[in-house]
Amino acid sequence: MNSYTHIKEVLQLAEQAVYQGQMNLDAANFQKAQMQLNMVQQQINEQKEAASGDKELNRMEEHLRHLREAQQAIQQNF
Repeated sequence: MNSYTHIKEVLQLAEQAVYQGQMNLDAANFQKAQMQLNMVQQQINEQKEAASGDKELNRMEEHLRHLREAQQAIQQNF
């Protein structure tokens, strides 16, 4: 399994956690989503060092940015 596939899987888990956080406003869901987002960010950063300018990686990073914005919106509801 290549590293992009792994990043995509973790990104999908982060997306699910953010959506769960939107549907169930509680600290545990929020924290789980936050951890997933941080894991994705770390993996993207590691790949960016090796492959700067990669379009697929840029798309994943953009997706992550949107999820972080959704997560911030959830945080405002606490």
